[in-house]
Amino acid sequence: MTSNTFSKHDKDFADAMATKLRLNREKNKRNQTADEKINQLTAEQKKEIGEFRLSLIYEGLKEFPDLDPLTALKMMEEIGA
Repeated sequence: MTSNTFSKHDKDFADAMATKLRLNREKNKRNQTADEKINQLTAEQKKEIGEFRLSLIYEGLKEFPDLDPLTALKMMEEIGA
């Protein structure tokens, strides 16, 4: 009969790997160009955002590389743009 419990070592290792993967994803996202970030949006997201707003978000991404396109959209909506 097998046990479904993990040892403390196994849990610590799994937590460490999860943290490492999260940090790597965040680093890779920061290192993406504005074009890459825009290209990752779905066609539906691009359509909802609209060309004008998308061009503003694109320029913002070039100036602020850590910015996420959807976060930029949310910020624009909050200020009424």
